[in-house]
Amino acid sequence: MARHPVWFERLDTIEETLGAALLSSVLGRQEIRAVFGVSERDSIRLLHQFGARVEGDALAVARDALLLGLEAVRAGSAYGAFLRKREGLAEHLGAARAEAAARRFRVRSAWPEPKRVRLDTLPLTLTWRRTTAGGRFEIRYDDGADLMWQLSEFLAAAGCQREEFLRATEPAEPA
Repeated sequence: MARHPVWFERLDTIEETLGAALLSSVLGRQEIRAVFGVSERDSIRLLHQFGARVEGDALAVARDALLLGLEAVRAGSAYGAFLRKREGLAEHLGAARAEAAARRFRVRSAWPEPKRVRLDTLPLTLTWRRTTAGGRFEIRYDDGADLMWQLSEFLAAAGCQREEFLRATEPAEPA
């Protein structure tokens, strides 16, 4: 896929600048270079691209002709492809940022040893009980990280003490 011109990214600003009455009605190499933010060689290419004529000993293009040419560029397929690529890149970057944020979300235990987790040592902000009407599970938490930490501690304890957990949560069998 061909690269897009670097000035495509600034097309809105370029059109605003050209639309301002501060510029003369004819633009030469230096004005194109300043407005488009390109090199001297690229400014000459742009002058030719937008139909510049020789005036005296220099190339120049009428501001109105340049604005019409930029409208044609905006309506063209190359600029459309640039916009689609930029939107796709923005979506991809958004997904990458979300993934990176998820990776930074650490759930760490407060206890240093792997065998530390027991149902009777869980934080007091985490409670569950079984009644005749059903079970109730509650967690009081400060923020998302605290909630994730408490859930991980609960799951680790329930996994380590599976039998005790099941006895505490399963309904009693009728006698």
